[in-house]
Amino acid sequence: MELLKHSNVNNLTELWKVGGLLAGKFISENEVFASLGSQGDWPDKVWITGSLNSKKLLAVQSLSKGKPCSLAVWEKEIQEDLLAEFGFHSSSKLVGMSCDLAIFSSQTNPPIQLQLVKTPEQALIWSQAFFHSFGYEIPPSTVIALGEKVSFYTASFEDNPIGTSMVFQDSRGVSGIYSIGVAPSFRGKGWANHLFEATLSKVKKAGATTAILQASAMGLGLYLKYGFQSDFKIRFYKN
Repeated sequence: MELLKHSNVNNLTELWKVGGLLAGKFISENEVFASLGSQGDWPDKVWITGSLNSKKLLAVQSLSKGKPCSLAVWEKEIQEDLLAEFGFHSSSKLVGMSCDLAIFSSQTNPPIQLQLVKTPEQALIWSQAFFHSFGYEIPPSTVIALGEKVSFYTASFEDNPIGTSMVFQDSRGVSGIYSIGVAPSFRGKGWANHLFEATLSKVKKAGATTAILQASAMGLGLYLKYGFQSDFKIRFYKN
């Protein structure tokens, strides 16, 4: 369990770091890390290694000054009283999950197409589909800047974009799946299942043996259906 958690957290924070380095700025100070996008709303994350304490929370406030950010805290490090003392309030939570891809096999041919983003025009389409699905912005410039490190896929049905996914293979070879989302008008009709299954197939065909992700409450049931297990929780705080 701890190994899976470590792999999951490492993949997530490495993705945030890549986002800051290639499309904004990445700052570190005394075991506190901030990754800020120069445009849009992503990554805009702050996280801490080691134990949470007053000194680190002061550094969080300093590093993220001037741009709204979310502080990620892993479940064992959460100290609600201390966070509240510094004005942090819980804004959302995710469940870290993993799956042995040996148990996954596509049972159908999903009726969607996944197109890997390669051009500025494709990046614009992905960015628009992402905004419709999630309600916040990852601009085309960020998609293009990260293109050599992150695989961005646009899901389409009959040439109409309906959703997005992302795959990030980190420096340790772990494959993380992100940004699985469909536009509101396509929800509740099985399209998210098709999108996730098509993305899993891409990951497995690329040679991955394990996949990790972080699930919202809305997506948890979908991922459990495909054999993912819950490993730990992440809570996000804002100041």
